[in-house]
Amino acid sequence: MRYRNVSRGALSGAALSFVIDSEQRVIAHCDRLLGAADLPEPDRARLLRLRGEAEARLGRLTFAAAA
Repeated sequence: MRYRNVSRGALSGAALSFVIDSEQRVIAHCDRLLGAADLPEPDRARLLRLRGEAEARLGRLTFAAAA
């Protein structure tokens, strides 16, 4: 996982803010694409997986930012 060491202080300040914004953009982009009615099921499943992973990373990043 790309941000495995976040809780140990690997990212801080501007870098942490940038990565949090990046994960929020990934989630928003997945949501926009998931809104398409004609999205093939394999693509929908992949987007749901990516969105879930981004949400999990965002949770860890938010926790690290609050620490």
